[in-house]
Amino acid sequence: MSDEKLRILEMIKDGTITPDEGLELLNAVGSKQEPLMGFMASDESEEATEGSGKKPRWLYIKVQDDEKGKNVNIRIPIALAKFANKFIPKHAHAEMKAQGVELDLNGILKTLEDSGQNNLIEVEDGNKKVVQIFTK
Repeated sequence: MSDEKLRILEMIKDGTITPDEGLELLNAVGSKQEPLMGFMASDESEEATEGSGKKPRWLYIKVQDDEKGKNVNIRIPIALAKFANKFIPKHAHAEMKAQGVELDLNGILKTLEDSGQNNLIEVEDGNKKVVQIFTK
C-alpha cells in the first residue's frame, strides 16, 4: 500500500477527516495511471472533450514556452482540491474578504464538476497555445 493511502487511513483513524472524505481522497490517489500531480503521460490527450458531460476528476494547468524550452504540466485531483480547502485558515478567508476577494472554492469546484469536461482557458501566441486550463 502506498504512503499516501496509509496517511489517509491514519487521518481517518485519528478523526482528522471523515470516512467519506477519506474515501474521496483514496479514490483520487488510487489510480496508478493518474498520479496526484506531475507531468502528463505522453499518450494522454492534451485537450478535454468539449462539454462531454462526463464528470471531470482532474484540473489540468499547462504552460508551454518553446522559446525558453520550458513546459509546465500540473494535474490536480478535484477531490483533493475540495479536501484542501478545509485547511485554509479562517483568518485567510477574512483577510481576502477585507481586500474585496470573496473566494468560494467549493462553489467553483462544484461548478467545474457539474459542467463536465471542458476547456476553460486558452491563451494563444500566434497559432501556438501558450497557456491551457481544462478539466478531464
